[in-house]
Amino acid sequence: MSVQPVFSPDVSGRNGFDFLRLVFAFSVFIAHFGELTTVTPLWWPITSAMGVAGFFVISGFLITRSYYRSASLWTYCGKRIRRIVPAYVLVVVACAVLLSLVSTLPASDYFTSNGFYKYTVANLSFLNFLQPTLPGVFADHAFPYVNGALWTIKVELALYATVPLLAFFLRRKPVFVLCAVYLLSYLFDGYMSFLHESTGKELYLILERQFLGQIRFFIAGIILLFYFDFITKHHIRWFLPVAALVFLMRYFLVGHWLIELTYPIAFAVLIISCAYYFGKLSVVSRCGDFSYGFYLYHYPVIQLFLYINWMKDHPAGLFLTCFCVILLFSALSWHLLEKRILRRNLSV
Repeated sequence: MSVQPVFSPDVSGRNGFDFLRLVFAFSVFIAHFGELTTVTPLWWPITSAMGVAGFFVISGFLITRSYYRSASLWTYCGKRIRRIVPAYVLVVVACAVLLSLVSTLPASDYFTSNGFYKYTVANLSFLNFLQPTLPGVFADHAFPYVNGALWTIKVELALYATVPLLAFFLRRKPVFVLCAVYLLSYLFDGYMSFLHESTGKELYLILERQFLGQIRFFIAGIILLFYFDFITKHHIRWFLPVAALVFLMRYFLVGHWLIELTYPIAFAVLIISCAYYFGKLSVVSRCGDFSYGFYLYHYPVIQLFLYINWMKDHPAGLFLTCFCVILLFSALSWHLLEKRILRRNLSV
């Protein structure tokens, strides 16, 4: 364990991270609802990509803090596994077993098919892209995937694993290390994009969008943690307007290298500023942290309601029904599973 850096006391103050994570999960839900139903339920300013990026910014900030607050590496790993794995395993196994009821195959063929075992093993191994479908399940849907949102979990776990290694190098010259990792991720992201365009291989696209494309947001969260006091107390009057300008300019200078390079930092400044400026939003935490469950369960719930043709001609009613069911599942998951596993250490 590396020597703990001195973080501002305000880092542990009241914040709206749970609220923001729920907003980001809701944003991904809206995007997937529109994609799966081909109906846009309502205008929403936060895109799915922004929601996912927001998750990684908050993870970089909070998970790194969790590492430095942990008594040992084992404690840190235990907290991360307990937070991520149980609910993830539940949704994978539940889908694999219960969706046999909606498969076009009889149960005897379903549970003995290679597709069932490949889906279960691949998804429990966090390699969702190897087998995203189940045999005979949602086969007539435009997108037959069981849970297209799970791809971020393997990226999240991979980034969790990098924190101890990163902390080792951060013991000296943290500015240099963080900037170097940030710049290298940007360069490798561009290189993977070039390789995909020149070779057409899907692996390069996965590396570009699913891993390298998110590292910068995670690192941006870490940067905000290390220099929280410097940014929020001394120079927020400069950082916040510049961050907002970069955020807005991204819509006008699409693909410009300077905007793409600085956007994750700007986005992180906006998120962390909102989390602490609207500290009263911490009241949401009293109900529980439903965001992870909401993210895990929303995709298969939408698919199931599409399968039974629920309110086919009333997209607003379908949207509201899906939202209420997902929120219910998320609350049950938190109170009956996630919180019970975490109750000895609820801090992240």
